[in-house]
Amino acid sequence: MRNILFDELLLGKSVKAKEMNSRVKDHIFNIENLNMIAKAITHFAFRNGPIEDMHADPKKQLLDNDMKILNKFMVNRLAYVIKLIIEERWFEFNFLVIQTDLMYGHDWDEAEPDDGGTIILMEKMIKNLNMC
Repeated sequence: MRNILFDELLLGKSVKAKEMNSRVKDHIFNIENLNMIAKAITHFAFRNGPIEDMHADPKKQLLDNDMKILNKFMVNRLAYVIKLIIEERWFEFNFLVIQTDLMYGHDWDEAEPDDGGTIILMEKMIKNLNMC
């Protein structure tokens, strides 16, 4: 049963799961959620990683004010990108991605998608739902 729910909800393998996924997309991707999305992604992709270790270091490589500046910068920039996606401004999004890639980071290591443990947490939630 757990595997069926996992396949259904997380992997979107069935028609019903694809419909549910589409409804969730429509629910979350709206301008009213822009602030929440930008902050959540900043925490997920930036704050809850090596930068937090640097900030928490007793040597204080990054002071509290430095973290506030970095967090605000990240949230604002992500909000702009997410707004482009929500509003389906694909020409501008494409320009941003292509131009930024050409100017910066083109020679960085390849991206390796990392769910940060999200799938495991969702599996645990599904398992707990099955026990109720």
